[in-house]
Amino acid sequence: MDIESFPLYDIEGDARQCGQQYGRAAGDRIDLSLRTYRLAFERVGLSWDRTRALARRFMPLIEAFDAGMLREIEGVAEGAGVPAEDIVALNARSEMLYAFQQLEATEPPDGCTGVVVMPSAARDGKLIHAQNWDWRVESLELGVVLRIQPAKGPAMLTFAEAGTLARAGLNSVGIAVTGNFIKADGDGQQQGVPLALIRRGILQSELYANALGVVCRSARSISNNMIVTHAEGEAVSLETCPAQVFWQQPEAGILVHANHFKTPAALARVVDRSLETTPDSLYRDRRVTEALHAKTAGDLTEQDVLDALQDRFGAPRAVCRSPSAGPGGASSATVATIVMDPAARKMRIAPAPFKAHRFTEYSL
Repeated sequence: MDIESFPLYDIEGDARQCGQQYGRAAGDRIDLSLRTYRLAFERVGLSWDRTRALARRFMPLIEAFDAGMLREIEGVAEGAGVPAEDIVALNARSEMLYAFQQLEATEPPDGCTGVVVMPSAARDGKLIHAQNWDWRVESLELGVVLRIQPAKGPAMLTFAEAGTLARAGLNSVGIAVTGNFIKADGDGQQQGVPLALIRRGILQSELYANALGVVCRSARSISNNMIVTHAEGEAVSLETCPAQVFWQQPEAGILVHANHFKTPAALARVVDRSLETTPDSLYRDRRVTEALHAKTAGDLTEQDVLDALQDRFGAPRAVCRSPSAGPGGASSATVATIVMDPAARKMRIAPAPFKAHRFTEYSL
């Protein structure tokens, strides 16, 4: 499939208005998202009726976390002409799939390699935050970029799968976020806030401390690594599992995280099941780290980061992953490379970077 760029949708107003505009504008892609994930849920034994029933159970939890997000989800559903629980299911797709403890046997892992270059290590003195997002090849047709001007709070720019509220992005005060798959023993044993909404909560934050607090204070169903940065020179990788949060900060101006637990505290306390499905994470993480540290200190550029994210060692299970079938037959690849300049409030995204590609710039 030849996708040259992801569509940009401008939405503004209160939560319900933003949702309605999103649902109307991206209706076709939301319909495709629902058809795509309906099949994924069915593969793990979830009928669509059961999926909707599980989604309804998340709604009180979402409202308690952020009532505006539930209103926005309801608005998306109204705009797209579908039940609200369908949009909840899209936003909680990882939680519901993992709750059945079968995803690793039937689906490709929701991988990623995340990178931060601190201002002190960058040639132009500006923080660089980037990521390769590895997931289902079909997601190439589901990607959207939302430029959101809410009635209250900072403006946001986020890349997401159609129907979801956030995946990776930045806001008008210089906060940015990306997320990476990790898996711990005990995931899926409690109900928690969907990851897409935790990331959206980060982007809604006006203070960096509040953005970190969204992660640290939220109930979670499954593990995830979230890298949260600030344009003025802050970065932290938060390795989360349902019960705990572990943190890692840059070394020599560079932070890299792929798809396994890295912090000493986590390695001592968590049964890491990430490598059962993403053993390539071990060399992806190291190769990107070494490629960046090999450059002259203080002289790293955005192109250096993008070159590191193009590494093909171990193909198809490389930093830049070419399409390959997972255990259940579903094909995964690097769906997009995302590079953000939080100081300039802009991001560039290239779909399908495993082949000839181009970046499209989006800005607030």
